[in-house]
Amino acid sequence: MGPNANASDMRFQQIWQQSAADINLAPLSGELATLRKAMREEAVEPAHDRALVEIGKAEEAAIDGDGPKVLKHLRTAGKWALDVATKIGMTLAVEAIQKALV
Repeated sequence: MGPNANASDMRFQQIWQQSAADINLAPLSGELATLRKAMREEAVEPAHDRALVEIGKAEEAAIDGDGPKVLKHLRTAGKWALDVATKIGMTLAVEAIQKALV
């Protein structure tokens, strides 16, 4: 409430509340580390670099146990991150990115 109020993170809180039982952050952080390395090898466009940074931020948030922040960064990382995660078989990361993109 108030003139400087912001509700943008509420969406990720809601998604996290619905998904928390399905997303284990400890193994997800490991998959995100692997995904980040794979993305680094494939990045050729500036948008890829931005997605790579967001995966790194999602990895850090997973290590910190902050599920809503993980989802926020995964959403910002976008479809290319999902495509790379699918390509290299990161099932937890794929599931989490898909939930974040909804």
